[in-house]
Amino acid sequence: MVRLVLGEEAAKKLNDISVSNDTLSKRINEISQNINEQVVDEIKKSSLFAIQLDELTDVTLCSQLLVFARYMVEGDFKDEFLLCKTLDTTTKAQDVMEIFNNLFEVHGLDWANLVGVTTDGAPTMLGSRSGFQTLVKKCAPMVTGVHCFIHREALVSKTLPDQLNAIFKGLVKVVNYIKSSALNTTLFKRFCQDMSSDFDVLLFYTSVWWLSSGNILNRVFQLREELDLFLQAQGKEEFLNVLMQSNLEFAYLVDIFGILNKLNLRLQGKGANLFSHQSIIKAFLDKFELWIIRVEGNNLVQFPYMDARLGKKEAI
Repeated sequence: MVRLVLGEEAAKKLNDISVSNDTLSKRINEISQNINEQVVDEIKKSSLFAIQLDELTDVTLCSQLLVFARYMVEGDFKDEFLLCKTLDTTTKAQDVMEIFNNLFEVHGLDWANLVGVTTDGAPTMLGSRSGFQTLVKKCAPMVTGVHCFIHREALVSKTLPDQLNAIFKGLVKVVNYIKSSALNTTLFKRFCQDMSSDFDVLLFYTSVWWLSSGNILNRVFQLREELDLFLQAQGKEEFLNVLMQSNLEFAYLVDIFGILNKLNLRLQGKGANLFSHQSIIKAFLDKFELWIIRVEGNNLVQFPYMDARLGKKEAI
Protein backbone atom coordinates (compact mmCIF):
# COMPACT_ATOMS: atom_id res chain seq x y z
CA MET A 1 0.00 0.00 0.00
CA VAL A 2 2.82 2.42 0.92
CA ARG A 3 4.60 1.56 -2.34
CA LEU A 4 1.50 2.44 -4.38
CA VAL A 5 0.77 5.71 -2.55
CA LEU A 6 4.21 7.10 -1.67
CA GLY A 7 6.58 5.22 -3.95
CA GLU A 8 9.40 2.68 -3.74
CA GLU A 9 11.69 4.80 -1.54
CA ALA A 10 9.07 5.21 1.18
CA ALA A 11 8.35 1.48 1.06
CA LYS A 12 12.05 0.67 1.61
CA LYS A 13 12.21 3.00 4.63
CA LEU A 14 9.16 1.31 6.12
CA ASN A 15 10.71 -2.13 5.62
CA ASP A 16 13.82 -0.98 7.51
CA ILE A 17 11.76 -0.34 10.66
CA SER A 18 12.05 -3.37 12.94
CA VAL A 19 8.87 -4.66 14.54
CA SER A 20 8.87 -6.56 17.82
CA ASN A 21 7.31 -9.99 18.22
CA ASP A 22 4.67 -8.52 20.52
CA THR A 23 3.67 -5.97 17.88
CA LEU A 24 3.38 -8.62 15.19
CA SER A 25 1.36 -10.88 17.48
CA LYS A 26 -0.95 -8.01 18.39
CA ARG A 27 -1.55 -7.10 14.75
CA ILE A 28 -2.27 -10.72 13.82
CA ASN A 29 -4.76 -11.03 16.69
CA GLU A 30 -6.46 -7.78 15.66
CA ILE A 31 -6.80 -8.97 12.06
CA SER A 32 -8.13 -12.34 13.23
CA GLN A 33 -10.66 -10.69 15.53
CA ASN A 34 -11.83 -8.37 12.76
CA ILE A 35 -12.36 -11.26 10.34
CA ASN A 36 -14.26 -13.21 13.01
CA GLU A 37 -16.50 -10.20 13.68
CA GLN A 38 -17.28 -9.91 9.98
CA VAL A 39 -18.29 -13.58 9.83
CA VAL A 40 -20.48 -13.27 12.94
CA ASP A 41 -22.18 -10.16 11.52
CA GLU A 42 -22.97 -12.02 8.30
CA ILE A 43 -24.39 -14.95 10.29
CA LYS A 44 -26.63 -12.58 12.26
CA LYS A 45 -27.93 -11.02 9.04
CA SER A 46 -28.70 -14.46 7.62
CA SER A 47 -32.08 -15.82 8.66
CA LEU A 48 -30.73 -19.37 9.05
CA PHE A 49 -27.33 -21.00 9.44
CA ALA A 50 -25.71 -24.40 9.98
CA ILE A 51 -22.48 -25.53 11.62
CA GLN A 52 -19.98 -28.30 11.04
CA LEU A 53 -17.49 -29.29 13.71
CA ASP A 54 -14.65 -31.70 14.22
CA GLU A 55 -12.27 -32.47 17.07
CA LEU A 56 -8.66 -33.35 16.39
CA THR A 57 -5.41 -33.73 18.30
CA ASP A 58 -2.49 -31.51 17.26
CA VAL A 59 1.25 -32.26 17.40
CA THR A 60 1.36 -31.18 21.06
CA LEU A 61 -1.36 -33.77 21.91
CA CYS A 62 -3.88 -31.01 22.67
CA SER A 63 -7.46 -31.47 21.49
CA GLN A 64 -8.66 -28.71 19.17
CA LEU A 65 -12.30 -28.04 18.30
CA LEU A 66 -12.80 -26.71 14.76
CA VAL A 67 -16.11 -25.14 13.76
CA PHE A 68 -17.27 -24.02 10.31
CA ALA A 69 -20.48 -22.16 9.52
CA ARG A 70 -22.69 -22.12 6.42
CA TYR A 71 -25.17 -19.29 5.90
CA MET A 72 -26.81 -17.16 3.22
CA VAL A 73 -25.33 -13.93 1.83
CA GLU A 74 -27.23 -12.14 -0.93
CA GLY A 75 -29.01 -15.31 -1.96
CA ASP A 76 -25.92 -17.55 -2.09
CA PHE A 77 -24.50 -20.05 0.38
CA LYS A 78 -21.25 -19.07 2.06
CA ASP A 79 -18.91 -21.34 4.07
CA GLU A 80 -16.58 -19.73 6.59
CA PHE A 81 -14.29 -20.79 9.42
CA LEU A 82 -15.91 -19.74 12.68
CA LEU A 83 -13.95 -21.06 15.65
CA CYS A 84 -10.88 -22.95 16.81
CA LYS A 85 -10.87 -23.67 20.52
CA THR A 86 -8.60 -25.81 22.69
CA LEU A 87 -10.35 -28.43 24.83
CA ASP A 88 -8.14 -28.06 27.89
CA THR A 89 -9.46 -30.94 29.99
CA THR A 90 -11.84 -33.55 28.57
CA THR A 91 -13.50 -33.83 25.16
CA LYS A 92 -16.97 -34.76 26.34
CA ALA A 93 -20.14 -33.50 24.70
CA GLN A 94 -20.79 -31.19 27.65
CA ASP A 95 -17.37 -29.56 27.19
CA VAL A 96 -18.13 -28.87 23.53
CA MET A 97 -21.59 -27.59 24.42
CA GLU A 98 -20.15 -25.13 26.95
CA ILE A 99 -17.95 -23.66 24.22
CA PHE A 100 -20.99 -23.21 21.97
CA ASN A 101 -23.09 -21.70 24.74
CA ASN A 102 -20.35 -19.16 25.37
CA LEU A 103 -20.00 -18.48 21.62
CA PHE A 104 -23.73 -17.84 21.18
CA GLU A 105 -23.88 -15.69 24.32
CA VAL A 106 -20.83 -13.53 23.56
CA HIS A 107 -21.83 -12.84 19.94
CA GLY A 108 -25.59 -12.69 20.48
CA LEU A 109 -26.40 -15.57 18.14
CA ASP A 110 -29.91 -17.04 18.21
CA TRP A 111 -30.27 -20.80 18.69
CA ALA A 112 -33.61 -20.63 16.86
CA ASN A 113 -31.76 -19.77 13.64
CA LEU A 114 -29.54 -22.87 13.82
CA VAL A 115 -30.98 -25.45 11.42
CA GLY A 116 -28.14 -27.94 10.86
CA VAL A 117 -25.28 -29.63 12.73
CA THR A 118 -22.74 -31.92 11.06
CA THR A 119 -20.41 -34.04 13.21
CA ASP A 120 -18.49 -37.30 13.06
CA GLY A 121 -19.96 -40.54 14.39
CA ALA A 122 -18.25 -40.63 17.78
CA PRO A 123 -20.48 -41.32 20.82
CA THR A 124 -19.48 -37.90 22.15
CA MET A 125 -21.21 -36.32 19.17
CA LEU A 126 -24.08 -38.71 18.39
CA GLY A 127 -24.97 -40.26 21.76
CA SER A 128 -28.76 -40.53 22.13
CA ARG A 129 -28.78 -39.23 25.70
CA SER A 130 -25.78 -37.02 26.24
CA GLY A 131 -24.22 -36.60 22.78
CA PHE A 132 -23.51 -33.13 21.44
CA GLN A 133 -26.29 -33.29 18.84
CA THR A 134 -28.78 -34.27 21.55
CA LEU A 135 -27.71 -31.31 23.70
CA VAL A 136 -28.01 -28.93 20.73
CA LYS A 137 -31.55 -30.12 19.99
CA LYS A 138 -32.59 -29.08 23.50
CA CYS A 139 -31.64 -25.50 22.60
CA ALA A 140 -32.66 -25.67 18.94
CA PRO A 141 -35.53 -28.18 18.54
CA MET A 142 -35.76 -27.65 14.76
CA VAL A 143 -32.10 -28.47 14.08
CA THR A 144 -31.21 -31.39 11.80
CA GLY A 145 -28.24 -33.56 12.76
CA VAL A 146 -26.07 -35.06 10.01
CA HIS A 147 -23.23 -37.58 10.22
CA CYS A 148 -20.20 -36.64 8.09
CA PHE A 149 -20.15 -38.70 4.87
CA ILE A 150 -16.37 -38.83 4.62
CA HIS A 151 -16.00 -40.29 8.11
CA ARG A 152 -18.31 -43.14 7.10
CA GLU A 153 -16.47 -43.78 3.85
CA ALA A 154 -13.11 -43.70 5.63
CA LEU A 155 -14.30 -46.30 8.15
CA VAL A 156 -15.51 -48.61 5.37
CA SER A 157 -12.23 -48.31 3.47
CA LYS A 158 -10.30 -49.51 6.54
CA THR A 159 -11.93 -52.95 6.26
CA LEU A 160 -9.48 -55.08 4.26
CA PRO A 161 -9.15 -58.86 3.73
CA ASP A 162 -6.59 -60.41 6.06
CA GLN A 163 -3.97 -60.91 3.34
CA LEU A 164 -4.18 -57.33 2.04
CA ASN A 165 -4.32 -55.95 5.58
CA ALA A 166 -1.11 -57.81 6.49
CA ILE A 167 0.65 -56.41 3.41
CA PHE A 168 -0.56 -52.89 4.17
CA LYS A 169 0.61 -53.03 7.80
CA GLY A 170 3.97 -54.41 6.67
CA LEU A 171 4.44 -51.51 4.25
CA VAL A 172 3.59 -49.03 7.00
CA LYS A 173 6.30 -50.61 9.17
CA VAL A 174 8.82 -50.11 6.34
CA VAL A 175 7.94 -46.43 6.12
CA ASN A 176 8.02 -45.97 9.89
CA TYR A 177 11.46 -47.62 10.08
CA ILE A 178 12.87 -44.94 7.78
CA LYS A 179 10.81 -41.92 8.87
CA SER A 180 11.18 -42.51 12.62
CA SER A 181 14.95 -42.03 12.39
CA ALA A 182 16.49 -38.74 11.26
CA LEU A 183 19.63 -40.60 10.18
CA ASN A 184 17.72 -43.14 8.08
CA THR A 185 15.64 -40.37 6.52
CA THR A 186 18.75 -38.42 5.54
CA LEU A 187 20.57 -41.50 4.23
CA PHE A 188 17.58 -42.60 2.17
CA LYS A 189 17.14 -39.12 0.71
CA ARG A 190 20.80 -38.99 -0.33
CA PHE A 191 20.51 -42.54 -1.70
CA CYS A 192 17.55 -41.56 -3.91
CA GLN A 193 19.29 -38.40 -5.10
CA ASP A 194 22.35 -40.41 -6.13
CA MET A 195 20.06 -42.68 -8.17
CA SER A 196 18.33 -39.65 -9.79
CA SER A 197 14.95 -40.84 -8.54
CA ASP A 198 11.78 -38.83 -9.15
CA PHE A 199 11.17 -38.73 -5.37
CA ASP A 200 13.55 -38.70 -2.43
CA VAL A 201 11.19 -38.52 0.55
CA LEU A 202 8.67 -41.01 1.94
CA LEU A 203 5.37 -39.78 3.36
CA PHE A 204 4.35 -40.37 6.97
CA TYR A 205 1.33 -42.60 7.52
CA THR A 206 -1.44 -41.55 9.86
CA SER A 207 -4.75 -43.35 10.31
CA VAL A 208 -6.49 -40.04 11.04
CA TRP A 209 -6.25 -38.27 7.69
CA TRP A 210 -8.36 -39.70 4.90
CA LEU A 211 -5.85 -39.33 2.04
CA SER A 212 -2.88 -40.76 3.95
CA SER A 213 -3.20 -44.42 2.92
CA GLY A 214 -3.39 -43.75 -0.81
CA ASN A 215 -0.57 -41.22 -0.78
CA ILE A 216 1.83 -43.35 1.26
CA LEU A 217 1.21 -46.48 -0.84
CA ASN A 218 1.71 -44.61 -4.09
CA ARG A 219 4.99 -43.09 -2.90
CA VAL A 220 6.32 -46.44 -1.61
CA PHE A 221 5.38 -48.10 -4.90
CA GLN A 222 7.21 -45.41 -6.87
CA LEU A 223 10.31 -45.90 -4.69
CA ARG A 224 10.12 -49.69 -4.25
CA GLU A 225 13.37 -50.37 -6.16
CA GLU A 226 15.24 -47.70 -4.20
CA LEU A 227 13.79 -49.07 -0.96
CA ASP A 228 14.85 -52.58 -1.94
CA LEU A 229 18.48 -51.54 -2.46
CA PHE A 230 18.51 -49.32 0.63
CA LEU A 231 17.10 -52.03 2.91
CA GLN A 232 19.58 -54.55 1.50
CA ALA A 233 22.40 -52.19 2.49
CA GLN A 234 20.81 -51.86 5.93
CA GLY A 235 20.50 -55.64 6.28
CA LYS A 236 16.76 -55.49 7.00
CA GLU A 237 15.63 -58.81 5.56
CA GLU A 238 12.23 -58.73 7.28
CA PHE A 239 11.35 -55.49 5.50
CA LEU A 240 12.66 -56.77 2.18
CA ASN A 241 10.28 -59.71 2.35
CA VAL A 242 7.33 -57.38 2.95
CA LEU A 243 8.34 -55.08 0.12
CA MET A 244 8.97 -57.63 -2.62
CA GLN A 245 6.91 -60.75 -1.86
CA SER A 246 3.50 -59.52 -3.03
CA ASN A 247 3.92 -57.19 -6.00
CA LEU A 248 0.45 -57.81 -7.45
CA GLU A 249 -1.33 -57.28 -4.14
CA PHE A 250 0.80 -54.19 -3.51
CA ALA A 251 -0.14 -52.75 -6.92
CA TYR A 252 -3.80 -53.57 -6.26
CA LEU A 253 -3.70 -51.65 -2.96
CA VAL A 254 -2.15 -48.63 -4.69
CA ASP A 255 -4.92 -48.65 -7.29
CA ILE A 256 -7.78 -49.15 -4.83
CA PHE A 257 -6.67 -46.46 -2.39
CA GLY A 258 -5.94 -44.12 -5.29
CA ILE A 259 -9.56 -44.55 -6.41
CA LEU A 260 -10.78 -43.89 -2.85
CA ASN A 261 -8.61 -40.77 -2.67
CA LYS A 262 -10.33 -39.36 -5.75
CA LEU A 263 -13.70 -40.07 -4.15
CA ASN A 264 -12.63 -38.37 -0.91
CA LEU A 265 -11.47 -35.26 -2.76
CA ARG A 266 -14.80 -34.99 -4.59
CA LEU A 267 -16.63 -35.13 -1.25
CA GLN A 268 -14.63 -32.21 0.12
CA GLY A 269 -14.61 -28.49 -0.58
CA LYS A 270 -17.01 -25.58 -0.39
CA GLY A 271 -20.56 -25.94 -1.57
CA ALA A 272 -20.83 -29.65 -0.74
CA ASN A 273 -24.21 -30.78 0.54
CA LEU A 274 -26.21 -33.90 1.31
CA PHE A 275 -27.64 -34.17 -2.21
CA SER A 276 -24.31 -33.74 -4.01
CA HIS A 277 -22.67 -36.30 -1.71
CA GLN A 278 -25.45 -38.79 -2.32
CA SER A 279 -25.13 -38.33 -6.08
CA ILE A 280 -21.33 -38.72 -6.03
CA ILE A 281 -21.44 -41.90 -3.93
CA LYS A 282 -24.24 -43.43 -6.05
CA ALA A 283 -22.23 -42.77 -9.23
CA PHE A 284 -19.18 -44.32 -7.58
CA LEU A 285 -21.11 -47.48 -6.65
CA ASP A 286 -22.60 -47.72 -10.14
CA LYS A 287 -19.07 -47.92 -11.58
CA PHE A 288 -18.58 -51.27 -9.85
CA GLU A 289 -20.85 -53.05 -12.33
CA LEU A 290 -18.79 -51.75 -15.25
CA TRP A 291 -15.53 -52.67 -13.50
CA ILE A 292 -16.73 -56.23 -12.85
CA ILE A 293 -17.54 -56.66 -16.54
CA ARG A 294 -14.12 -55.31 -17.49
CA VAL A 295 -12.26 -57.56 -15.05
CA GLU A 296 -14.16 -60.62 -16.30
CA GLY A 297 -12.94 -59.67 -19.78
CA ASN A 298 -9.33 -59.34 -18.54
CA ASN A 299 -9.50 -55.55 -18.91
CA LEU A 300 -7.82 -53.86 -15.93
CA VAL A 301 -7.72 -50.33 -17.32
CA GLN A 302 -9.20 -48.96 -14.07
CA PHE A 303 -6.31 -50.56 -12.13
CA PRO A 304 -3.25 -49.14 -13.96
CA TYR A 305 -0.56 -50.23 -11.48
CA MET A 306 -1.85 -53.79 -11.27
CA ASP A 307 -2.31 -53.91 -15.05
CA ALA A 308 1.31 -52.83 -15.53
CA ARG A 309 2.60 -55.47 -13.10
CA LEU A 310 0.61 -58.22 -14.83
CA GLY A 311 1.96 -57.06 -18.18
CA LYS A 312 5.55 -57.33 -16.93
CA LYS A 313 4.85 -60.76 -15.42
CA GLU A 314 3.42 -62.08 -18.70
CA ALA A 315 6.36 -60.64 -20.65
CA ILE A 316 8.75 -62.59 -18.43
